[in-house]
Amino acid sequence: MLLYQFQKGTNPRRVIIYLNEKGIDVPRYELDYAGGEHKSREYLAINPGGRAPTLLTDEGVPITDSAAIVEYLEALYPGTPMIGTDVVSRSKVRSLERLGTDLVVRSQLWLWNVTQSFPAKEPSPSLEVADKLFGYVTEILDVLEMTTADNEFLAGNTPTIADCTVFSIFQTCRERFDLAFGADHPCLDAWYKNFRQRPSADY
Repeated sequence: MLLYQFQKGTNPRRVIIYLNEKGIDVPRYELDYAGGEHKSREYLAINPGGRAPTLLTDEGVPITDSAAIVEYLEALYPGTPMIGTDVVSRSKVRSLERLGTDLVVRSQLWLWNVTQSFPAKEPSPSLEVADKLFGYVTEILDVLEMTTADNEFLAGNTPTIADCTVFSIFQTCRERFDLAFGADHPCLDAWYKNFRQRPSADY
C-alpha cells in the first residue's frame, strides 16, 4: 500500500489527519506539486485526474478520492471507529462528512478567486465572484455552527471522519492563506482551535 500525497493540500490533509487519528502507518510518497509531478506521465497513469491524494492498494488498485480512501481504510481498520458505531451514528457522521465535502468544494472555488495563488484553476480571480461564492460557503458554516454548538467534535464527543474533512479546509484557509475562515462562527472557531491542538493536526 502506498499513499501519494501533497502534505499541504486540503484533500490530502483529510486523509493524513485521519491516518494520524487512527494510528495507521501507511507508506507515503510526497508529490512535488511545485515541479508539476502530479501532472507527470507516470502519475497520470495512476491517477488520470492528476490530483492528490491517491492510495495504491496492496492489490495495485488506485483509489483516487480522499473520502473513498478514508472509507476504504476504515473498512480495513475498524478498531476505534471514526465513521460511527451503529446505523444512527453512521448516518449522522456520513451526513456531516458529506456536508464537509461540499464545504471544501465551495471554499476552494472561493479561494481561487479571493487569492492569486491558483492561476491554473482561475487565471482571472474576481473579488466580486469571491463575495458571491462566500455566501454559499457561509450557508454550510451556519449549519455546522448549529450542529457543533453542544459538542466537543462535529458529531459528538469523539472525533470522526467529519472532523478530518472540515478541519482540512479550515486549516488551509487559516494557515496557508491567513484568512479568518469561520471566525464569525464562535462554536466552529472554538472547535477549530481545540482540534488544532491535537497531534494529528500538525503539518
